[in-house]
Amino acid sequence: MLEKVFIILQQQCKIDAKNLLLVGVSGGPDSLCLLNILHQAGYPLIALHVNHGLRPEADAEAQLVEHFAANLGVKFILCKVDVKAYSRDHSVSIEEAARILRYQSLFEQTKKNKVRAVVVGHTADDQVETILMHLLRGSGLSGLQGMDYRTLPNPWSKQIPLLRPLLSTWRAEIQQYVNENSLNPVSDRSNLDVSFLRNRIRHELLPLLESYNPSIRDTIFRMGESLKDDYSVLQEIIDTAWRSILVQQGKGFLKFRLAMLCDLPLSVQRYILRKAMAYHLPGLRDVGFDCIERGIKMLVGDIPGSQTDLISGLYLRKEGEYFWLVTNKGDVYSREFPSITPGEELRLVIPSTLDMNNGWQLKVEEILDRKVINKHSLADSDQFQAWMDVGGINLPLIARPRRPGDRIRSLGLNGHATKISDLMINLKLPRRARSAWPLICAGEEVLWVPGYRLSQLVRITPDTARALHLTLLQRQIS
Repeated sequence: MLEKVFIILQQQCKIDAKNLLLVGVSGGPDSLCLLNILHQAGYPLIALHVNHGLRPEADAEAQLVEHFAANLGVKFILCKVDVKAYSRDHSVSIEEAARILRYQSLFEQTKKNKVRAVVVGHTADDQVETILMHLLRGSGLSGLQGMDYRTLPNPWSKQIPLLRPLLSTWRAEIQQYVNENSLNPVSDRSNLDVSFLRNRIRHELLPLLESYNPSIRDTIFRMGESLKDDYSVLQEIIDTAWRSILVQQGKGFLKFRLAMLCDLPLSVQRYILRKAMAYHLPGLRDVGFDCIERGIKMLVGDIPGSQTDLISGLYLRKEGEYFWLVTNKGDVYSREFPSITPGEELRLVIPSTLDMNNGWQLKVEEILDRKVINKHSLADSDQFQAWMDVGGINLPLIARPRRPGDRIRSLGLNGHATKISDLMINLKLPRRARSAWPLICAGEEVLWVPGYRLSQLVRITPDTARALHLTLLQRQIS
């Protein structure tokens, strides 16, 4: 078994024997076997145990792992996590919360200890159970292929690989190794609790399936291996599509081209949405078929400006030519548009820089050079800059949000006044931005809708000798 695992480490996991490894050790048979084999193979190791605080014997189990590591001369790290609080705060199951916190703990320690890889003790039996879990959730090929020997990038790191060298080793082989080497693992009573999905699959579903096919475990394992090749081809298609439709990404938000998504095959649409959700919630697995279908149905539907909640604080929103996948912490998304507090009026001093909401600023300067005015006003195509002849306008100018009945006499419309509300709808300004969008006004007259329309009342003419240059821009936020 030592030789088998060592070959997998070299060929499948692609890790050199000189590399420092961080090993997740629960104290059960699989993880003690893994730590012992890696030690015999000569790898430099750190053993990490996560105390979930869910069972009375958790502290005693942590001490057992610490003593086991000490007997091997391996450095030991203990991490304590609050699984119940995470489950409550993120609306995930206790089982899922414990899994996420384990991996978070492991990868947080990689930076502190400069390890080259994280190693966990998943076996062939775990692979079969995982594939069945994904099948029951309605997963596509990404879930039905199961886990990999080496995963990089992974949900927790783009630099540190996650390794599973026991992935083709069955639990019976592990137990034989444990017995032969007198490892004395802990017995986790929670593994018998069938309120957890994985345990129900292990103790109820798999025995039932074996009554139909005694070799069902081998069959499912081989299926996962064969699907890996199929998925690698699909992954190339998904990655190409992702790059073509992604417009912008940041903390708490992703922005995509809607029409290009709708032109993709349905299966690719689903994988794009799954990948986008994984961007926000790495490691989350409780994403079922219904969740994905609800999102896709909204995106390809005919209702503009629609929105739907997905899972764990994620929601989709359509806005004109784009759609967004946003978390409740999508600060950049909420700061995308300029904003003035409803009912507020901001007086424009000349010259000045006026601060607005969401990190936006309005810069005002006076230009008295006729050549500069004619040159730049005619050449400037930036809709967030305006050149105004205010010679016949009663100052001061005011920045404020829209009011009922607001209209603008736009350039080129021969004095025809358009309602601001209709203008915003026709120009597909996102609904969430309309009520607080800044308007530049003189008295009751709207002179400029930044980004969209300038009034003919302030148009620049060859005789203009004095102009105001207004620029609306967003401050760079560190």
